[in-house]
Amino acid sequence: MSRTAHSTTIEELAPSAVTTDPEVNTRPIDKSWVARKLREGFDVKRLGVPTVSARADGSRIWVDGQNRGALCLAAQRADIKISMKVFHGLAVAEEAELFLGLNDNRRVQPIYKFMAEVTAGRKEALAITEIVEKFGWKVSDGSSNKAIHAVAALTSLYRATGDRPGHLLREVLTIATDAWGQTPEAVNANILLGLGATLMDCPEIDRRVMTKKLAAHSGGPSNLLGKGRGLKEAMNCKVSQGVDQIIRSIYNSGRRGSRLPTWAVPASRNGSVQESLLT
Repeated sequence: MSRTAHSTTIEELAPSAVTTDPEVNTRPIDKSWVARKLREGFDVKRLGVPTVSARADGSRIWVDGQNRGALCLAAQRADIKISMKVFHGLAVAEEAELFLGLNDNRRVQPIYKFMAEVTAGRKEALAITEIVEKFGWKVSDGSSNKAIHAVAALTSLYRATGDRPGHLLREVLTIATDAWGQTPEAVNANILLGLGATLMDCPEIDRRVMTKKLAAHSGGPSNLLGKGRGLKEAMNCKVSQGVDQIIRSIYNSGRRGSRLPTWAVPASRNGSVQESLLT
């Protein structure tokens, strides 16, 4: 990304004069934080120095400090002028990069960090987004059937085939989408990671047969998740590992040869539980 010339100033601005660009400051306002600070008592001296970007059209957008701006609004002090660090001459991608840098050590949820990385033009985030959208999905914090929230899982699958980045992610999304269509459960993080683990460990899998069997499995991905959680309790494993084992058992069902390896049923009080989950 080429950088534009920019400068910074410290200006006295009213929070009401600053707006949010959700492609740059991708996090929603933390309403619980605002409510807590209101209960503690509004104190302008504790607001610090928020960071904003002054755009060529005259608007100013929050880069860091939108929660503090929301606090001023909730306290009916949105027109009070406070010191802000103002960046001039930034491109939108640079604004997003600045947001990421200022929030690098804070608890930014992965979905919002990823969305900012897309705006910033980071190569990996753009590549993952392109793959996801080719299958009709969209990385989003929204609630539509086509929304994927599991960006950590997407990133893990993208990186899993180091010499061919994105290869496993494409395979997983191909099977999940063809088997279950656009439903939120189909792209749950544990479903994606479990399916990815099966494909990585068992490259001999017939993808067409796998897709048909998963599509025909009663209860679909929701059932897989439920059984995966059951194995987590029975075997003290991760849910995604449980999903991986359930997927293998579904693939093996009715097959006499070329069966995939699964865990042996242990001789323990949980053995019967695991056996029932794997059948």
